[in-house]
Amino acid sequence: MVTIKKYSNRRLYDTSRSGYINLEELAELVRGGATVRIVDAKTDEDLTQEVLLEVVLKVQKGGELFPTSLLHRIVRSTGGDPWQKMLRHQLVTGMSLMSAQMDQVEAMFQGRSRSPVTPEPGPSEPSAAPTPEPPRPSVDPELDALRERLAQLEERLRR
Repeated sequence: MVTIKKYSNRRLYDTSRSGYINLEELAELVRGGATVRIVDAKTDEDLTQEVLLEVVLKVQKGGELFPTSLLHRIVRSTGGDPWQKMLRHQLVTGMSLMSAQMDQVEAMFQGRSRSPVTPEPGPSEPSAAPTPEPPRPSVDPELDALRERLAQLEERLRR
């Protein structure tokens, strides 16, 4: 895990490279597979979500990812009413499921040689039973918790 320190002047310091980086370089680091933890340089407060959201919105032009109607709903869900709490929970659950699906797709692409599609067995080829993927090493406890929660939800759906 790469630790990035964010200073009050909004500069980001990559402790693994001993140098300052900008949001574009941070995005490239994450795209390259690095897991980052971004902390306030003075208080050590975890700012990872905040800064990665900034990367999505500013560097990646993430506004295209979030329809205006969804953004309205997110803003509306910030109150304390029970329906707002439920809406927030639904949003988080949906995003968590999407993240888990993206993990599976990424694992599929990493395990194959450049071809995203595996050919179907032909009539003369025997159909092999799918082999389960080996567990990936844990690098992020939050991700592990999401995977466990997803497994629990899948089990509930099977019943």
